[in-house]
Amino acid sequence: MSDGMLFSMDTPPTEARFQNRLWVADLLDLTGAALVGWGAVRAAEWVSTAGLLGFAMGAAWLLLSCVGGLTGLTPGRHALGLKLERAEGKAPGLGAGLLRALTAPVELVLQVVLQRRPLDEQLRVHASVIPGGFRGWARSLALPVVGWLLLAGAVWSIVTPTRQEMLQYLDRTLTGWHCCHGTREVTWQCRTSLSRAVRNASGGDTEVAEFVRNECPVAAARLGP
Repeated sequence: MSDGMLFSMDTPPTEARFQNRLWVADLLDLTGAALVGWGAVRAAEWVSTAGLLGFAMGAAWLLLSCVGGLTGLTPGRHALGLKLERAEGKAPGLGAGLLRALTAPVELVLQVVLQRRPLDEQLRVHASVIPGGFRGWARSLALPVVGWLLLAGAVWSIVTPTRQEMLQYLDRTLTGWHCCHGTREVTWQCRTSLSRAVRNASGGDTEVAEFVRNECPVAAARLGP
């Protein structure tokens, strides 16, 4: 066997070296974008219809893909110590980022079946390690941190009741009545609903403030005189 054949067998092509880590990074980014879209709908107090959720999640994924195309980095890639680049070491660019918004979800399935990334090959992009070791990773931390903060805010919006959910629970359910009067063990739903009621009342929401004063002694005590 020649040295050339041995080298070709032992050394995978550049496009395949980190494809498994990139698969995990893409899955993290896609999941994160879906959560950010969902959280944005809840934070805006919109009715969470399937169409609106799909639009918001798609918009978040498209924006993340554009950022990933322009910089090569996304929160998921950065967490795995990777960046996306062209053969010459440059960031993929806005066009490739937009196209990858369409191809990356498909390639999550294709890679499992084919054990390669044919769509990234067509776009002529591949994953590489963030240069500079830990210092290089730390220097490129600013942009991913923004993404992780958005994700944290989205998760908080998802697990925190909206105004409508808070009023529905406290004003129209038996468990909500017990929550307002402190006659049962405090649950997560009770605790977060009371906190939301107090925040809204303190922020000038007259409807919630009237409800708290008249119907919810536990929240009224927190609100003060």
